[in-house]
Amino acid sequence: MRVQVCAATVAYNNPKELTRLLSSLTNQGPALCGLIVIDNSDHWYAAENRKVFYAHSKQYRFVHYHKTKNNVGSAGGFRQGMKIAHENGFDWIWPLDQDGVASDLCLIEFLKRTDNGDILVPKKVDIDRPWVVLTHKRLKKNFFGHLHPVRLSADKCQIDAFGTHGVLISKKVMDSIEYYDACHFFIGLEDYDYARRALRAKFAITRVEAAEVRHPDLLRKEAMREAPRRFRDNSTPLISQRLLPEDLGYITNPPRGDHYCKQDRSILTFSWFYLLTESLTRWQFVIAFMYSLCVLFIKSTRENEICVKKTLNAYVKCLASNVRKVWPYGCVKEFCRHILE
Repeated sequence: MRVQVCAATVAYNNPKELTRLLSSLTNQGPALCGLIVIDNSDHWYAAENRKVFYAHSKQYRFVHYHKTKNNVGSAGGFRQGMKIAHENGFDWIWPLDQDGVASDLCLIEFLKRTDNGDILVPKKVDIDRPWVVLTHKRLKKNFFGHLHPVRLSADKCQIDAFGTHGVLISKKVMDSIEYYDACHFFIGLEDYDYARRALRAKFAITRVEAAEVRHPDLLRKEAMREAPRRFRDNSTPLISQRLLPEDLGYITNPPRGDHYCKQDRSILTFSWFYLLTESLTRWQFVIAFMYSLCVLFIKSTRENEICVKKTLNAYVKCLASNVRKVWPYGCVKEFCRHILE
């Protein structure tokens, strides 16, 4: 019986990017027989996205377009896509970011190596500079639990974490650990969390050099945006930063109620709190907690927008949660709302 693969993406307010992505799926072989688009867009963009979807959906045996009532983020969108593909019996799901593309024959190269792992991770290159490889390194935990980059040694190298774009996830992984966590994540980190859960369940995450996808270099864009501030705060050498515990981050002023806690950047902060609270051992988290306090007080003397009281409140709740192994609230948005009130 032929292997059946379903591609899934989350659309948001950019029909041109969605068109570019779906066009890149036309030369991926007969195994790609399903397409799912979960649309978080505003209504005008959703109407355009729907046209794009139907224009590119004729080649697939199974198609599904869903417009969400509210923006559920990448975590919520990919969770819905994974669930739909899983319930419809696909052997593999292929999540793809809207702002990326898949190189020709990428899926065919993946399917030649399905015995190598349960989650297959492609080689990722910069969409604007395809000679720049974004996945020549992987993430590894050091003694303190800090995730730091380590160079890959071979094509079949087992890795610890991945970004969503272009990964191929087996049905048996979803049978065991289900889907992305849309409760504690919104945009970002849901893929790190899924990798951690997959490794805990003894599934293999393997890099496949021959399968290539293209994606914007988000770290480069962020570095360029933050360049002036980074220049001011470069007192800690990069090598030392890789050895130190993870920083929990901090909450900024002014509080803006429910609207503020729905901002992507704010929820990302709380998702990071949750990820470290869940993934670090007790002693690692205590070290990270103490380190974060030092970072908080140093930064608060330089940056007036930091809310020390609310950040300390969040830290204490995370510390108590790590000790008790119970997250204080049902979801990140609820935690965000309580902290920012």
